[in-house]
Amino acid sequence: MDPLLHSLFRPLQVNGSDLSTYYIEQKPSAALKAYVACYWESGPANRVVEGNLAASYEETMERVLPDGCTDILLEYDPVNKRQELSYCGTFTQPFVSARQAGSETRIFAVRFFPGGAHYFHGMPTHLFTGGNYRLEDLWPESITIIGERIMEAQNFNERMRIMDKYLNQLLLRQRTNDCDLMKNLLHRIFVSDGSVGVKELAEREAISERQINRKFGQWIGISPKKFSEVVRFQSVLHSIQSGGGLDWTELALKHSFFDQAHLIRDFRRFYGDSPLTAAKDLRKLSDFYNTRPEASAILKI
Repeated sequence: MDPLLHSLFRPLQVNGSDLSTYYIEQKPSAALKAYVACYWESGPANRVVEGNLAASYEETMERVLPDGCTDILLEYDPVNKRQELSYCGTFTQPFVSARQAGSETRIFAVRFFPGGAHYFHGMPTHLFTGGNYRLEDLWPESITIIGERIMEAQNFNERMRIMDKYLNQLLLRQRTNDCDLMKNLLHRIFVSDGSVGVKELAEREAISERQINRKFGQWIGISPKKFSEVVRFQSVLHSIQSGGGLDWTELALKHSFFDQAHLIRDFRRFYGDSPLTAAKDLRKLSDFYNTRPEASAILKI
């Protein structure tokens, strides 16, 4: 994949504003920027740095949004020395991730750009769509050793370096063939903010719609139509995040919806609530990052 291609698409989530938890994101090394969107981590806030807030004794919940990406997840408890490795496939509906009250468990993860994980596992991505799978069952054996090293690492930056080195080595070994057609299709979808149709994609690339669907199953895990809808949703989310005086009718026209009602109906499918609620959530997130002290150790790309 071309790193310039993914500069056109930045997956957005709304997690990280809960005072009882921390959330960190950081970009990968230059060699992986075409495949990996970011490394991220979340956990109880009292484990970030000295002087931070105490961990919550109430259950916390985070909304997780469709973004066309897939993730490697390492859930680990450094106190009780437990870890669980999994691979989360592409999903098209929002869901809630819950953390039990007083839990010491935190998550270190790799978020792959759409199509990026295929270069590492080499399997049809649609096999994992909508599910969470034991990583040991589908990834090279060495990932278990990497998981143990990550759990023993002292901080996020060290965990990130361990995973980054592993993925760089794996990329050299796997040597999955690149796909110019897939690059072209993703480029057309990204520059249109998800408004281009499958028929138009087929005409512009001089191939059949069936071929496009097959490629998307292999690389992305969902159909080109559904993926375009996710990209359009993410584009709307970025427009809402940019703030200003939001005009919902204008926003609907900008993102190629028939009208405001169409925008709201489509948005609810992917957010689980209205655009107005999303605006409030994103405003709260922005206020949170602008006012939280440096001791919170929040990093954002």
